[in-house]
Amino acid sequence: MQITSNKKVLKQQSVKDSVNQVNVTSTDTSKKIINKKAVKASFSKAAGHYDQFADLQREIGHQLFDLMPVNVKQSSSILDLGCGTGYFSALLREMNIKASLTCFDLSPQMLQQTAQRKLTSCQYVEGDIDAQPFTAGQFNLIFSNLVLQWSEQLSLSLQQTHHALKNDGNLCFSTLLDGSLFELQQAWKSIDSAVHVNHFLSKEQVLTAVKLAGYQQVKIFTETRIKKYPDVISVLKALKGIGANHVHNRNNKQTSNRQLLNQLELGYQPFKNQDGDYNLSYQVCYIVAQK
Repeated sequence: MQITSNKKVLKQQSVKDSVNQVNVTSTDTSKKIINKKAVKASFSKAAGHYDQFADLQREIGHQLFDLMPVNVKQSSSILDLGCGTGYFSALLREMNIKASLTCFDLSPQMLQQTAQRKLTSCQYVEGDIDAQPFTAGQFNLIFSNLVLQWSEQLSLSLQQTHHALKNDGNLCFSTLLDGSLFELQQAWKSIDSAVHVNHFLSKEQVLTAVKLAGYQQVKIFTETRIKKYPDVISVLKALKGIGANHVHNRNNKQTSNRQLLNQLELGYQPFKNQDGDYNLSYQVCYIVAQK
């Protein structure tokens, strides 16, 4: 059972049916080549107006909050891994006002936005999710909303979170799965064979990465969310507005040619709904794991 749009039904796969059946000797196929300098520049450019376009990120982050066990919300040392503008950093602070809070992001401009929230007992750390600087057992809780899809190798990034957690500490993260942005990908395919949409991991690859990182107690939830836009330009602006318009393995030039946009509009026609809206689907995965 999956959800579409705003229905509040999640598909949960039990630990027995998922993580425990992953062969830890299997090949980790999660490795990707990502230009982190370009990703950093893209998100830094979007920092000032990110919150205007981040409704999907807020929806998914609130769902991740709802999935966290009650006892996790009393964590005394918390890491917001990929904090962005600090929207959820602020909620994590409200969740436990006595906890120490670390806000970590690749973009200094995003950290500046977070700092403007003037969160108490908070430190700001600039860095890469694939090269985390934290010490062993530093945190009780690591929260990460729609960030880990930017990891070059998810299993190694998750190993670092495992290292940074105290015994019995918890990792709660959301990420996107393959099939996300399907409509946009297919619309581009009607024009050329170039890469226009990033590659996302499958649910099985995410589970393998979690297991290889050393997590044993794991719950996974999946859902489909569909956003609606009035035209294809709005689709592209929504991605650009949150800095997610960088595409790996491609020269990321702006799409400004009117003829090209008209072609993209035509390619998108099969994915318009009955009201004439342009659908854009996101396959979302939530992981709640204990060290």
